[in-house]
Amino acid sequence: MLFPILSLLFLALAFGGNASAQLLDPADLHVGTGAGTSCPLGCNGDPNTISATGFDIYYNPNTHSSQAPIGDPFYLIIASPIYTGSTNSPTVGGTATMYAPYPGGTTSTVSVGGQHDWGTMTSGDLYAFIGLGPFANNSFQFGNMLACDIGTTGGNGCVNTSLQNGGAPLFGDTITGYDVTTWLIGTTLFAPNDLLDFTGSLPVGSYVAAIGVNPTAGSQGTPEAWAVPFTESGIVTTTNVPEPSSFLLLGAGLLALAALSGRRLLTA
Repeated sequence: MLFPILSLLFLALAFGGNASAQLLDPADLHVGTGAGTSCPLGCNGDPNTISATGFDIYYNPNTHSSQAPIGDPFYLIIASPIYTGSTNSPTVGGTATMYAPYPGGTTSTVSVGGQHDWGTMTSGDLYAFIGLGPFANNSFQFGNMLACDIGTTGGNGCVNTSLQNGGAPLFGDTITGYDVTTWLIGTTLFAPNDLLDFTGSLPVGSYVAAIGVNPTAGSQGTPEAWAVPFTESGIVTTTNVPEPSSFLLLGAGLLALAALSGRRLLTA
């Protein structure tokens, strides 16, 4: 549990306040709907809508960056909304499948661990909240997150029209903050056109993001970072779908109740 904190302290001491450490346009990472789906490379949704059980991170080549492999730390970030009746216990599978490149490339298994809960974010920027603000473009603001979760329209409303008003996943709820949890993604080989495919169970209204740092990839050996901007983040809009076995059990239970009811009628 101490590793994420120590890593960020090291980065803050080594690179904090150094303008050369910032990426000109850190929009290299996109959140998609999962390998083999209709929108694995990101949907330009602002934000992109994803399911509760599967999503991916795609390394979009960006001419403004060195396009070097992502180094360490490399964080998967889940921000789950807090409101009356909310559950804030997101889970992510212990491994992810990496496609290098996507599609048609070789596949390998990457570890996902080191889960750390950073507490409740009630304002400001998501990356700044976990201590990596200097490496991002300051677009992942609390106000943007709130607007798309509750369906706000107008000047400061959600840009994604499908998430406005009643189309929002938490329309009518009062969100007081976001519980922010990170996982360490165990690879330093994630490169342009690669894709990481994740599974898990995420609360409705949660946001998915990621940020990675390569300490020596920038000019003159300075650090360089890659982050998911809010425009290409993922927002969970659907609940978990029961497995086929769950439907079978439900059907069997209904049949048993019908049989029992029929027997009682015959007895009567």
